[in-house]
Amino acid sequence: MINFRVNERSDLLLTDDPVKEFHAIAKENEDCNFLLFVTFHEYGEIKKCDLKGEKNFLLVVILDPNYSSSRLSDEDIRMLIECRNTPLEKDEFEFILKKSFSYFELQRVGKKNDEYLIKLMDMRRDQEDLISIGKALSLEKDPDKLLRTILLLSKKITGADAGSIYLVEENDEGEKQLRFKYSHTFSKEIPIEEFVMPLNEKSIAGYVALTGQVLNLRDVYNLPPDAPFSFNKSIDLQHQYRSKTMLVVPMRNHIDEIIGVIQLLNSKEDIRANDGISGNEAFEIRLTSPEDFETKVVPFDSRYESLMEAVASQAAIAIENNRMIRQIETQFEEFVKASVHAIESRDKATSGHSFRVAEICKRMALAINEENDGVFKEVRFSNIEIKELEYAALLHDFGKVYIDLAVFMKGKKLYPKDFENLMLKINYFYRFVELQALLQNYNQTKRILDSEEIEYKGCNLDIERKLQSIKKIKELICQLNEPTVTELNPTDTIQMILGEINEILCKDIEGNVMEIIDEMARKNLSIQKGSLNDEERKEIESHVIHTYNFVSKIPWPPEYRNIPEIALKHHEKLDGSGYPYGLKGEEIPLQARMMAIADIYDALTASDRPYKKAISKETALKILGEEAERGKIDKHLFDIFVKHRIYEFVDRDSYRFSS
Repeated sequence: MINFRVNERSDLLLTDDPVKEFHAIAKENEDCNFLLFVTFHEYGEIKKCDLKGEKNFLLVVILDPNYSSSRLSDEDIRMLIECRNTPLEKDEFEFILKKSFSYFELQRVGKKNDEYLIKLMDMRRDQEDLISIGKALSLEKDPDKLLRTILLLSKKITGADAGSIYLVEENDEGEKQLRFKYSHTFSKEIPIEEFVMPLNEKSIAGYVALTGQVLNLRDVYNLPPDAPFSFNKSIDLQHQYRSKTMLVVPMRNHIDEIIGVIQLLNSKEDIRANDGISGNEAFEIRLTSPEDFETKVVPFDSRYESLMEAVASQAAIAIENNRMIRQIETQFEEFVKASVHAIESRDKATSGHSFRVAEICKRMALAINEENDGVFKEVRFSNIEIKELEYAALLHDFGKVYIDLAVFMKGKKLYPKDFENLMLKINYFYRFVELQALLQNYNQTKRILDSEEIEYKGCNLDIERKLQSIKKIKELICQLNEPTVTELNPTDTIQMILGEINEILCKDIEGNVMEIIDEMARKNLSIQKGSLNDEERKEIESHVIHTYNFVSKIPWPPEYRNIPEIALKHHEKLDGSGYPYGLKGEEIPLQARMMAIADIYDALTASDRPYKKAISKETALKILGEEAERGKIDKHLFDIFVKHRIYEFVDRDSYRFSS
């Protein structure tokens, strides 16, 4: 419908100044969508009105005695409904006027259709953006990036220049408050740190958070007198900015609880713009001068109220889901750490080992990410993959909980009680032989006294030799019991000892021949290297199977599905000499090869253990280097370990548990 208005001011109608006449009418009717300007002047005078700069559509009827079509350009012709060089008859004037209104209506409808088309195209883009928002919010796990994504996409949809996100939280006293969490402005950098404000209706954000009402404000500097809230201009004044139009929507979660507020400022999406709407006004249009805030800022379209409510609800659910995921991850991580703490507390000498291995593995992954050439130039670990590696490293020794602690703590070839019993037997053996010598001397003395023999033969030299032999056997057993490599051949030495014992013979109080060194003691003392016999070593090595069986039962999310395999294979060697399956080369996952280096390095340099002494970093690196040259550990990974000096980031006392 045409907004038609007749101006009855005779001073304007009768004026001889068409420029003054036009601008007066245009100013008086500036709220009209279209302006029909009928005048009877020469066209040269009308052009002085500078019609191009007017937003309203102008139709002009000219009565120009000097009219000639050759004098008019295409642009001039488009602005004119009629141009005559002879006076108009009454019927002619009425016809021209009706024709003008008809043309006028066609233009209005055409422009309206253009606006509808622009809106339709913008709505289509908004729908596409909504789909993008849904995808982005469901995929983003980082809480800070999530808030940035929410605000960025909200501004893109509405064409907003600036925006903020507030989150509802509870303080230590259980009272709810509003935290200003994040903000961003396209036109200028306005750094604002997080702050907390009371949750009440005095602020715009607080009002929306409490009432759940959507606010679409045309000018926050000129709020209605009866508004319960007010706008704080301090940030604007501090940064020479002008907050004008504002759209504020509550973020409701799945139980209809308001968890925050999205506040958008200064829409730049003007449907009346000559170029239409591109959908990128938020990014493209900058507000740099006071005039820009008056000419480029428009009210938020009412359709964005419901649209942004939908976006805010999506955002709220995403934030809640993110919170729950983070809480679950934190709880699970604490459970893992508590489990590792419980396992390692069984042996204070190894406490902190799993945490140090995990730290080394993380730093190796980050170091690989920095490599731009060499074998690892195409390898990149994501944050999730690094977390997966960390969990695998923390749990890599979990299976030791199933191992007999005595085996796990075995520092020498014989268990302390077995060694003590053997020493008691040898001492008894010594006393037995010594007692035999005393009895022999006693009997000899008695025979001398009884037969009045004068000759006294004394202690048998053979007995003295036997006693010295027993002392030597005791010394040899003590040497054999040590796990370190000696010049003695354990098997030959045990056979020699057994031969000596069998020659002497030791009997109990009942006269039965005693077994000084039983089968198990002979087996353990015959160990060539270390403190474990074959069965015990297999039991220790089985911890990786126990780890795998336990860790596999944990319902890991898909992104952590490799944890059991990594933990299982960290003792495999590239040459196939590792365990439990004797895998070779690429059969061993890269993460397991990384963990092998971390595990060996920490085992070598960790504080003294019952079965070994700690060694220096330099010696440990030398040993690892030799292992790499022999093809047992990954040489390229060892080079990364040394190149980035990862061994310097943890020491033997890192992560140790206090007693």
